[in-house]
Amino acid sequence: MPTSDGGQAGVPDALLGEYAPFDAVALSDAERWPSVGPDDLARVVAARDHRFAPRWGHETGDRLTAQDHRALANRHRDRGSGHSDLANGIPDGEDAPSPDVEPPWIAHLIERAHANVTRYRRSAREGRSSATSMLSELPLVTRGDLMADMASHVDLTIPLDRIIEGTSSGASGAALMVPLHPVTLASDVLLIRALIAETGTLWEADPSRFGLTLVTNQRAVFTYVSALTALPRPEGLAVPLMARINLDENAWRNPRDRAAWLAEHDPQVISSATLPILRLLELAAEGVELHPLAVVNGATHLTAGLRQAVKDAWGVPVIDLYGLRETGPIAVAHAADAERNAHVILSSRRVYVEILDPEGSPVALGERGEGVVTVDENPYLPLLRYRTGDYAALRHGPRGRELVGLEGREPVAFQDAAGRLRPSVDAAQVLQASGLLAWHLHQDSSGDLYLRGLAVGDAKTRSDAVATAGEAISRWLERPVQIEVLSAATELGEGKPRRFSSSG
Repeated sequence: MPTSDGGQAGVPDALLGEYAPFDAVALSDAERWPSVGPDDLARVVAARDHRFAPRWGHETGDRLTAQDHRALANRHRDRGSGHSDLANGIPDGEDAPSPDVEPPWIAHLIERAHANVTRYRRSAREGRSSATSMLSELPLVTRGDLMADMASHVDLTIPLDRIIEGTSSGASGAALMVPLHPVTLASDVLLIRALIAETGTLWEADPSRFGLTLVTNQRAVFTYVSALTALPRPEGLAVPLMARINLDENAWRNPRDRAAWLAEHDPQVISSATLPILRLLELAAEGVELHPLAVVNGATHLTAGLRQAVKDAWGVPVIDLYGLRETGPIAVAHAADAERNAHVILSSRRVYVEILDPEGSPVALGERGEGVVTVDENPYLPLLRYRTGDYAALRHGPRGRELVGLEGREPVAFQDAAGRLRPSVDAAQVLQASGLLAWHLHQDSSGDLYLRGLAVGDAKTRSDAVATAGEAISRWLERPVQIEVLSAATELGEGKPRRFSSSG
């Protein structure tokens, strides 16, 4: 939930456009958390002013009202676990549609969009589509479309006074400002709770610990502390807290405060991405004691080595949640799913995935292509056929529709010694087997290969692991590989690590 409501004017870096708020407003704490009483508001203030607190870059709230909480309770009860069919619009007593059939909520979304969303109202006037159009008849929506004119994609009937803004990471281009609804964000908390429960672990409110901590590790990013009112709790129990922190030493008044803050607040659930998780593991190896119930990885590829490293360090499940800021969560991989290289599409959310070829036509089941998502979870931003820029194959698995071989960005092709092009998804499989935590494989225009790899253990163990990975790539492509052994996650850079690249 890395979001802001535009509260504090001082942002981490004015040069970074992703931190410019939609419309800065000054809110009181009571307005930020309208369902929270004075005692719990005082706890938020105390957390802001904690002796080990980082330099908070923002002030934010969940904006959840008592009515919102009732709606969330009903939604949670109706949708159940992460893979309930109820969210697909199936009334009680009716059979679920075939996985190859569009769920019934899509037709309702198309009708509503043509009535309430400027882009589709305009399309209807011009005769290009209508409220009864089939999904496949609608044009694709791109990230560029949203960046150029977000307003034309927003539902005109939803009051805008409750927007909480979120930003995409900007890892593949300029960051995108996304209007989010408070209930949408709170639903993500309930989803994570349900997915953790699927592993056999219960996430129950414990006010003595931070309920959720979102962990980043980059030069500048929004950080804040907030009340976690979306997490269910017994009546009378204090509201648990949450925070978004930056592990970069410059984000803290004293670099030693980082370890002290983590140890004292001991978050129940850690939500992060590959590089910050690696940094947390490094801090754990240095003596920072953490006892998470679960770790949630989002936005970046999770290697088998990193999953195992988390298990070795803390003995907890890792939930690999795939989604975009624009779409929200799309699919999830538990340990058994990861063994099949699969992410199971979340049937508890109104999300539908197509796999298309470069010309925009559907590919056959099991063939790779670009994921295109239709989603109706954010009242402000209903999306029809949104291009994710991520590539995978779609198949029917033991837990439902699943994305196989998910790769962020367009796949990179590597050329072997015989001149054959080999896909990066195959390279990922080769490197996964070597046990690396993270890597970057590059091929230049002459065909030379360079592997930068990070592994767990002492210097010799890390060196041996990267050497083994390099040998595996060399056998695969029948070319020599130059290796570089990395000693820390920071050496891979900030944000989302680019795993594959080619100059050819």
